[in-house]
Amino acid sequence: MDNEISKEINQHGSNWGKLHNGYFTDVNVAAPLIGKIKSAIAISKPQAVVDLGGGTGFILSELTKNNIPTAIRLVNIDVSGKQLKNLKNKRIETICGSLADFKRSDIRNKSTILFIMRSALHYFGRDGLSPTLNHLRKQTEKGEFFIHQTACFERQEDADRINKIYRMMGTGKWYPTVYQLSSLLETAGWKIESSLSAPKLPLACNDLTERYNLSSQTVLKICNEISKYSSRTENTDNGLWGYLHYKIFTCVAG
Repeated sequence: MDNEISKEINQHGSNWGKLHNGYFTDVNVAAPLIGKIKSAIAISKPQAVVDLGGGTGFILSELTKNNIPTAIRLVNIDVSGKQLKNLKNKRIETICGSLADFKRSDIRNKSTILFIMRSALHYFGRDGLSPTLNHLRKQTEKGEFFIHQTACFERQEDADRINKIYRMMGTGKWYPTVYQLSSLLETAGWKIESSLSAPKLPLACNDLTERYNLSSQTVLKICNEISKYSSRTENTDNGLWGYLHYKIFTCVAG
């Protein structure tokens, strides 16, 4: 995961909120996830909400505007110091570290914790996803919630196409199908209470070229690859290479 983050470190900090047409700082885009988190807070009454890979702290900052109890600790864990330095909300505590090494004891809290995550699991790659879900489950107590918004696809062919594009961009990120992700979650000991579709993220050529510092030759190869699928996939006109489809999973540690 750390290696994948280093490839896009130049986009961290103040630039992050502008990326992908402001997707990750759009209040309306985040609303379904915020709603699920608030529901889990009402049910589980946690002493802490911990955002795993929370970046600039946008989701936790939005929670502070949604009348959650002030007694709840808000903790943002991210491996990127540039992201954490951009966090201005003084109510939010920060921990700079990798999720692969994260331990429950890092929170210094033995009471109930609600874990949240948005768009982070793909950083661990195909081989790292299952170990990561198992590791996170070991850091939770039975009955605790894990609310995460993760990119995944209903159709295998759509997942295969997006994964091929990301490989061509030189990243090790990997996007599963909904079925694959659900199976891995359940195998790791998570009970899926519900899943909800979230706004999809347009993958614009210009955004991806900037984010991954792609050469013109790589861009041309990807455009040629995409043209092979033009009749069997979503509209990729206007410089779009596709979409990331997101599901919000409400999981409980079994």
